[in-house]
Amino acid sequence: RLSETQSFLVNKKADKRERLIDALLDRPEHAKFWALKWGDLLRLSVKQIGESSVYKYHRWIVSAFAANMPYDRFATELLTARGSTLVNPPANFYRTAANRDDSVETSAQIFLGTRIQCAKCHNHPFERWTQDNYYGMASFFNRIQRRRTGKGDETWVYDAKSGEVTHPLNGKTMKPWVPIAGEMDLTPGTDRRLEFTRWLTKPNNPFFA
Repeated sequence: RLSETQSFLVNKKADKRERLIDALLDRPEHAKFWALKWGDLLRLSVKQIGESSVYKYHRWIVSAFAANMPYDRFATELLTARGSTLVNPPANFYRTAANRDDSVETSAQIFLGTRIQCAKCHNHPFERWTQDNYYGMASFFNRIQRRRTGKGDETWVYDAKSGEVTHPLNGKTMKPWVPIAGEMDLTPGTDRRLEFTRWLTKPNNPFFA
């Protein structure tokens, strides 16, 4: 607004810029703006998840930015979400990422800043990723299940107790794998998404930086 611009220009205080930044960050428009940006990244769409779910998912993202939720917690809430998509809106992450391959590709692109999908059918021609890498990372998301409840557009997201990924070329059972750390030996019955997220959000992980 013009009045705010004029007020800023005539202000002689040395810390006026810092005060303005703090004021802008406290405005509700800040959270709404970044929720709009992240809504595009997370593919909020009425066609994909329904009107009720889109509304609740969007409100959760707005609330996360309004509360200044740390980025590592934001990622964890999405990647480890389970239960009702209406009661726990982050679970809609696994509705827009509708299957195993979509989940691994979406997670890699959003949180690792890399497109791994080219390695699904062959070793990536321009990047370091191999088919083994793709299906090793897919092992973290293979057990995610989605079940419609019959209550509007509600879906229940949960983890199956078992289920392995088989390499399509050699039939090898793939162990969970992440960049740098390599293959992981996980305790049976562990929610593999938790282990993936713990690795992802480590302070020294260059992919998450």
